[in-house]
Amino acid sequence: MLTLSDALAANAVKWPDAVCLADAHRQFTFAELHARTNRLANGLLAMGARPGDAIAVYARNSIEYMELFHVAARLGMRLVTLNFWLRTTEMAVLLEHSDARFLVIGESAQNEIAANRRLFPQVERVLVIGNPVIGDALSWASLLEEAADDDPAITVDPLAPYWMMYTSGTTGNPKGLHRSFQRTAMCIWAGIIEFGYTRHDRFLALSPFFHGVHFMPLMVLAAGGSIYIEPEFNAARVLETIETQGITATFMVPTMLNLLLQEPRFAETDFSALRSVVTGGAALSTATKTRMLEAMGPVLHEFYGASESGFITVLHPQDQWRKERCCGQPCFGAEVQIRDEQGRPLPAGEIGEVFSRCEGRFDAYYKDEARTAAVLDNGWFTAGDLGRMDKEGFVYIVDRKSDLIISGGENVYPREIEDVLSSHPGILECAVVGMPDPVWGEMVVAVIVRDGAAGPNAEQVIAYCSERLAGFKRPRRVEFVSSLPKNASGKILKRELKNNL
Repeated sequence: MLTLSDALAANAVKWPDAVCLADAHRQFTFAELHARTNRLANGLLAMGARPGDAIAVYARNSIEYMELFHVAARLGMRLVTLNFWLRTTEMAVLLEHSDARFLVIGESAQNEIAANRRLFPQVERVLVIGNPVIGDALSWASLLEEAADDDPAITVDPLAPYWMMYTSGTTGNPKGLHRSFQRTAMCIWAGIIEFGYTRHDRFLALSPFFHGVHFMPLMVLAAGGSIYIEPEFNAARVLETIETQGITATFMVPTMLNLLLQEPRFAETDFSALRSVVTGGAALSTATKTRMLEAMGPVLHEFYGASESGFITVLHPQDQWRKERCCGQPCFGAEVQIRDEQGRPLPAGEIGEVFSRCEGRFDAYYKDEARTAAVLDNGWFTAGDLGRMDKEGFVYIVDRKSDLIISGGENVYPREIEDVLSSHPGILECAVVGMPDPVWGEMVVAVIVRDGAAGPNAEQVIAYCSERLAGFKRPRRVEFVSSLPKNASGKILKRELKNNL
């Protein structure tokens, strides 16, 4: 079993002068990255970090963020990747839950962090990617300057927790899942085989590194390829980078692909170097897929999976036209079953709940044995999706058992938003649903019953949510009704509600 740090050390010997990380201003070779990782690891040891400690990161994509994955692997630390769109008050809940001793933040987040520092007293040190202005903060660069590049000589337990991310709301009962070093490695090596990444690939990293899809650039780096990092998505910039940097592979959620298609220079872009575009996280429309394939050629890979499961199925380029609305066959090392309500496997063509099993899945929900046991059945995991499998083993997702909304590739849980709306004194009842959106995939829609004539208007509802929730969670549309449809037991009938919108 190789950790990310082990793979980096090996690549630094085999291809020391090959560029492995780059952005618009800097680039580093494998030898340089390996030396930087050792110095950063030694700097954290000098600050008191030890194997098993949690180090959280709240920042946009950067070379330093990528280094942090390898530093944590080198020290046997637990890396907690936090959604940088969360407000500090939301993030503080997760910092407390994760038991993070160290926090790495982006330079632009400092003022908000400083104003709310009292909310996470358990964090002993704050490290800044950039120039620190907070009194007790230290710059990431200072770790490099003050530490030696000797091997830290830490023995890492392959079964210890390594990567931890949060998949649900940040109030009430956070759901933090973690993978061991071993399961992370298994997911990475299986992905290298499935997507065919090699040392000749140049991967454009666009999606936020706190996401599980960050496995993909890590796969390319482990295989000896190079990563070009963009801090945020800009359609015009992405098209320019693909053309000028010789990008061979990337990952984009459907929303990103839709925005690319709307960019005026899309039709003029040279995609000749591009061999692989992976997408997932939400359904890709047939219209978007058609325009993509016509312009880029047979490059599209669509995957199905969850943060817990890892990559479960992939629809490869050769099957795109013959398998409509399909998410592919099981990935290398993965098994898929379609089960009925009694947990029995169903024959081909019948709809049931999708279960998967692979060595790259998550280990457990942090501090929640009951919830872990509830979703794992002898190693089999279900995200609660409904699907079917054809006779060739191709899987089709047909519906969701839950009410999860996926907007711009981000998971939005309606109950969290409903809890915020219900706290407004002018709102009597509410329900939050997802409705189709041509750019974002789904938009968050709030349906509200006012408490009297003095209730809020749509703008006030959105403003109220904006003050309490991350931007991607706030409603983009607000509808007012006199009553919500319910069944005999008082449960809101969301399907009926959506049909009437």
